[in-house]
Order: sequence, then structure tokens, then C-alpha cells
Amino acid sequence: MTSNAAAVTRRDQIAEHVIANITSGRWATGDRIPSEHALSEQFGVSRMTVHHALRDLTTRGFLVRRSGSGTFVAEPSAYVAVYDHLDILSEVVSRGGSYRAQVLRREIRPMTVNECAQFGTADGNDVFHAVILHFEDDRPVELEDRLIAPRFLPDAMAIDLSHRTLFSYLMLVRPYREGSETVRAILGSSEECALLAVDGTIPCLEVTRRTWSIEGVVTIARMLRSGEQARMVGRIGPVGRN
Repeated sequence: MTSNAAAVTRRDQIAEHVIANITSGRWATGDRIPSEHALSEQFGVSRMTVHHALRDLTTRGFLVRRSGSGTFVAEPSAYVAVYDHLDILSEVVSRGGSYRAQVLRREIRPMTVNECAQFGTADGNDVFHAVILHFEDDRPVELEDRLIAPRFLPDAMAIDLSHRTLFSYLMLVRPYREGSETVRAILGSSEECALLAVDGTIPCLEVTRRTWSIEGVVTIARMLRSGEQARMVGRIGPVGRN
């Protein structure tokens, strides 16, 4: 083993030692940790090796270094979970499955009072409403209930949804949007469970999304999957670094 490789290994050992003391609660937030000199003697390495280990841990958010005072355990960082919003068709195809959709409802109708409030519009406006059951290899995997402001997708009633989803159409015409999302575990209604072919005692994953552009709210959608079929795969990282 080269001396450089040995230094890296010892650096990792120092980092593991520091993290273990923090996660175990032995060193609390704001505590000053042993000096570089003390750690170099404890691990039998140069102060430069300790310096690099502590610098890395500072970058990762475990420590904060104060000039002239020492190194301290940092406040816990806020973290954010990030995952891709995949189109259900793309998701099925990526798994090698065969996709099809059954349109249960497609209409343009007057908004309800609650829908007017959600879209931020006056009474009397219309909304495009679609309920679609998505299949993978002839097995129902997602029930979608979507509202769209008609001005954002004027040809919504004519779209062929057998090989294209409303989500993908919207991403073409309004690709740059902001939004909010709520994820819950719920028990589906008897009708929803029948459509998804699941036992009514099995929780479902409900995802409700509301997206908008500078022109206003574009769409509000509710997607429902049985707990056995639902998954959210993503990554976590410090706020501002993801």
C-alpha cells in the first residue's frame, strides 16, 4: 500500500470516528470536537491528514469550522427529497411492459365552486375533466383523475389517449411550470378499489398535483395506485445542493 493510499484510508477512519460520535449523541450540536493535534496523535497520522478529513466533513455539513476557535458539530441541515415525475406510459415501457389506457370519462363541463377556487377563476368557467385507468400488461396500475383549464389544451376532447397521455401532451404545450404536490396513504373507495383490482383493506398511494404557469393554474390531477404497486424512487440531499 502506498503512503498516499494509507493516508486516504486513515482519513476515512477519522471521518467515521467523527460521524459515529455525532450520530450517537456523544458530541451534540455546538460541541467543540478534539483539535487537529489531538486527533493526529490519536490516529497516529499527520495533522494534514486530519485537516483534510475535517474539511471534507465540513463540506458535507457535519462540522463547522470557526477561525481561531476550533471545529464544532454543525446544526442539522435541512434535506430535500427529489424524485422524477415520470409519465405512466414511460414508466411502464421502461420496465418492458405493454401499456394501454381505458378512458372512463372525458368531458368539458362547468367548474364547481371548489374547482373555481382551486383554479383561481370566476364562476361560470368550464373545465376539461378526464378519468383514465392505466394498464401494464393488462393489469390496472394507476387511476388518474385530471382537470385541465381548456385554454391550455383546446383540443383535449380530440386527443387519442391510447398511445399518449394527457401528462405528455401538457409537457409539450406547457413544459415550464411550477407546482405543488401532496402524497398520502389512503384507503380507496369501493369503486376505486374495484377499478384497480385491489382489496379494499390495502392502502393506496394518492398523489395530488396542482401545476401552474404565469398565465394561471394549468391542471389539477389526482393519481391513485395500490400500495403493493406504488413506489417513489428518488434521492435526498441538502437544500440548495440537490
